[in-house]
Amino acid sequence: MKTPFAIVACLCALSLVAAAQDIVHLTDGTRRNLKILGVEGDNYVVSLPSPVPGQHSARTTIKRSTVSRIIFGPDALLDTIAANVGPGSLAAARVRWQNLQPFLSIPESRAGEAGCLYGEILLVVDGEANQNEALSIFKAVEAGTWNPADRQRATRGRLAVMMKQGHLEEAVQEAEQIERTAEEPDLVIETKLLLAEARKEALKTLLADNPRWDQDPPVRTERARLIHEGVDLALFPFLFHGTKRQQAARGLWIAHEIYELAGQDDDAHKVATDLTAIYSETPEAGKAAALNEKKS
Repeated sequence: MKTPFAIVACLCALSLVAAAQDIVHLTDGTRRNLKILGVEGDNYVVSLPSPVPGQHSARTTIKRSTVSRIIFGPDALLDTIAANVGPGSLAAARVRWQNLQPFLSIPESRAGEAGCLYGEILLVVDGEANQNEALSIFKAVEAGTWNPADRQRATRGRLAVMMKQGHLEEAVQEAEQIERTAEEPDLVIETKLLLAEARKEALKTLLADNPRWDQDPPVRTERARLIHEGVDLALFPFLFHGTKRQQAARGLWIAHEIYELAGQDDDAHKVATDLTAIYSETPEAGKAAALNEKKS
């Protein structure tokens, strides 16, 4: 269910999006201020502002072959969705992705970002149908976006869906390959968090399948490995990139969940305390605070 704040924010942003103008550079050297509405075959559908104040704008088309570059105007609605990633933004994110998808391959468009945001919100809402839709969106962004950063983000989203759908081993193998070859810090951090989630899920499965794990030496060894590796991966952004506040908070929360699964309550409490003290503005800190209050 949408929150009132998200509804109001998205409606206000939508009015700003409708008013924002794009700058279209033509191959003849001229440029036009107008609004790109969509793509129809070989044409861009555009809205031309009326020269007469108060009159409606005119709708027409421009041949794509006559356009050398588009500088897209501000997208207040997309900015609002990015600031409110949650179930309340689901409908707005769906509409924005549908509107921007035709521009996925066009340089400087934010279509890839729109697709990733929508996919990520679908995963927050969860459910098999939403997971399947998110998977198809992430694949579309990976295949079609002009922006390498959006492609990397979509890859992480796809791997997250695969993990949720039980394809853990396949997702982990691909994530580990990315971690070994990635050079960009944000990609390294996000991949380590993804692998930490994978270790957590593997630990959960191991404990569920082996309720008497303490009596089975191989299982004990595997349990210890998953805890150690999972926590190390989860704490990486906190220990080495503490200014990446959202990522560090997510990592601390994953470490907390791993310790909870392992029954290491003191360690879990310490991590939760660090989370609430250092990253108090994050959603993860709110969850940790609520959990500590419930236990006290």
